[in-house]
Amino acid sequence: MKEYLKAQSKTDETILANSFSTDELERFSKSDYRWADNRSKQFRHKTVKKGEIYQFEFGKNFIPEMSYEHRGLVIGVKQKLLYVLPIFSYNPTKHTDVYHPVDHPTSKSDMFLLKSSEFSFISHDSVLKLNDIRTVSINRILYQQNGMIPPSSDTYKQIEKLALQKYFPSFAYDFTQMEQIISDLENKLKENEETQKQLTAENEALKAKIAELSEALEKSRPPA
Repeated sequence: MKEYLKAQSKTDETILANSFSTDELERFSKSDYRWADNRSKQFRHKTVKKGEIYQFEFGKNFIPEMSYEHRGLVIGVKQKLLYVLPIFSYNPTKHTDVYHPVDHPTSKSDMFLLKSSEFSFISHDSVLKLNDIRTVSINRILYQQNGMIPPSSDTYKQIEKLALQKYFPSFAYDFTQMEQIISDLENKLKENEETQKQLTAENEALKAKIAELSEALEKSRPPA
């Protein structure tokens, strides 16, 4: 109880010192209420799939971690734990460097631009935070957003690949190199198969020619 009262006193002191904006104070309070209201509840009986978009309560965290209520893209599911990439509003003035496969394909930014003209589930341009994968309980879901990014799509595959590069650059590099080696070997195999087909065809043509010459030679011999 002593530590609780100490924490509450420090929180009240910070609030009274105007360290919070009115908006953040409201989000802060909602986060605490949701935690208290949901902490002892049973896990949600809901099937969550990769590529789906949900509204999450990420809770109170240190900057630059994602905090409070935001959308998120599910990129992994492990029982009741979800692996999520946060989504938040795009601010061109603040977010001067973003990655986009068409507009900014050479950018090394940690933010993936999601254009509202390309994704029906957002009403305004947003960014996906590639370097801030959050491991969250399924109970942090507030509600499901409309739409999703299908895991079979090129966009989703690219997002996963970029996130992998952010977290495990050495592994991602080795993996990419191995993919290239496999691709080169497959191309060589195809070339060898084509060469083998060509040689087989030439061999069959040569056999036919030999048979034709042999038949002509037999016909040209005088009778015994």
